[in-house]
Amino acid sequence: MTSAAALASCPAESQSPAVTGCPLNPSPDAASRARSFTRHTLASWNLDALSADAEIIVSELLANAVRHGWTDHAQSGSCDEAARLWLWLLRDADSFMCVVTDPSDLAPACRQPEQGGEDGRGLHVVHALSDHWGWSPFGSQGKAVWAILSCD
Repeated sequence: MTSAAALASCPAESQSPAVTGCPLNPSPDAASRARSFTRHTLASWNLDALSADAEIIVSELLANAVRHGWTDHAQSGSCDEAARLWLWLLRDADSFMCVVTDPSDLAPACRQPEQGGEDGRGLHVVHALSDHWGWSPFGSQGKAVWAILSCD
């Protein structure tokens, strides 16, 4: 079973699931939808205090996934339904994790932003707001970029 299938098979019926996710498209409303999904999920998990930082992190991870992961994949001409972007939110007793998956195998990399430029700050923001962040290969193609916030 692939990681995506394992996450998708988690019971969604439970009152307070430890894992939830939603598919996203690289559309203008994707960041807003991701922030709203994150805010509502955290509220249902009584983790409202993490919402402001988590929404910024999710926005940055999604922006990188669209700009680098999705765009590179789309330009290769191999876009299909399995290549969608996904936002996954996971929690346990001590922490909360947000994960954005995309179809690219390219590793995320912190860049030095240019003076006055608008690019190159996203992963620096994720690093500053999270307790830990990183990435992992995801299935046969793609990656998952994640950030962890402590619940205390």
